[in-house]
Amino acid sequence: MLSIRKSSAILLLGSALGSLLTYWAWLLYKAGTWQPVNDVWPDVGGLMRYLLGIIVVLATLVAVAEANYRLAFQRWLLRPETHWYYWVWQCLLAWLTFETLQWRTGYDPDFVDENIVVTGVLLALIIAYGYVADSFRTRRERIQLRQQKTEAELTALKAQINPHFLFNALNTIYNEALLANNERVADLIQQLAGIMRFTLQEARHPLISINTELQFLEKYLALQRARLPHSSPIRLETQFDWDGQEAQIAPLLLIPFVENAFQYGISLVRPSYINLDLRIENRQLCLELANSCPPVQVDKRGMGTGIINARQRLALIYPARHALTIRQTTDSFIVSLTLDLN
Repeated sequence: MLSIRKSSAILLLGSALGSLLTYWAWLLYKAGTWQPVNDVWPDVGGLMRYLLGIIVVLATLVAVAEANYRLAFQRWLLRPETHWYYWVWQCLLAWLTFETLQWRTGYDPDFVDENIVVTGVLLALIIAYGYVADSFRTRRERIQLRQQKTEAELTALKAQINPHFLFNALNTIYNEALLANNERVADLIQQLAGIMRFTLQEARHPLISINTELQFLEKYLALQRARLPHSSPIRLETQFDWDGQEAQIAPLLLIPFVENAFQYGISLVRPSYINLDLRIENRQLCLELANSCPPVQVDKRGMGTGIINARQRLALIYPARHALTIRQTTDSFIVSLTLDLN
């Protein structure tokens, strides 16, 4: 189906272009441009050079506009702290274009006003190209993000074994633990049920409250603490600071970094540590996460798939609104994330 649509689109484009060129040729012939005068045919080579010159000018304009979009528009204009660099560059580009036109017209004063108008038109086309190209890029990213979300939901649905049955089973085990006066087991079951409920229900929303995300992280950390032996040489330090201002965040955005720390940074035989510091103030999130890299896990050291996916989600959902730095030394793995939740 896609190949048929592509072939039809190519055929339609070829027909439109052929019709346009044929129409122009007929107008030139009708106007006498391609008719002999006194048995002398017009200079076709001159016409071809003229058309070639137009093609070269258009190709140069497109190349400059594309370079301006990739090197200046995306790098400067999309970031609030550097957007004024872009407009300084546009002023410089306008000056270079004007001087080029002045050189081409031999610096004749009669062409100054014309060169100013042409410079303005060219600059407007270059700037407009950037905005149009960026709108197409944003649309592609939205489609890609929607596809990733759909695939994630389908994967979650395939992995579900009747959620109602699982919740009922957990409630039964929870009640049995309470009857046996085992509050610790009952609390762990309750934490696990909260995690499952979050991943099956809350995580389907594009954005959730920051408070809900923090509660999910706390439940996850509680389960991780419970599975670690009390006598193990592991130091786990966590600190959450939130000023209480309402904010929203994409669900399951922070958990891959925490999972990575537990997966690659914990050793049951050697001293190891995880330091998690999460601060949210004025809707600005700052995450500092450091974990050890035990020598016995050198082959497992590095970034897992979860962090790679989290980096992609950050780029798609929070473009120009986040800064992610990942550093790795011989014995430590450090993640620094700042995120604008406005």
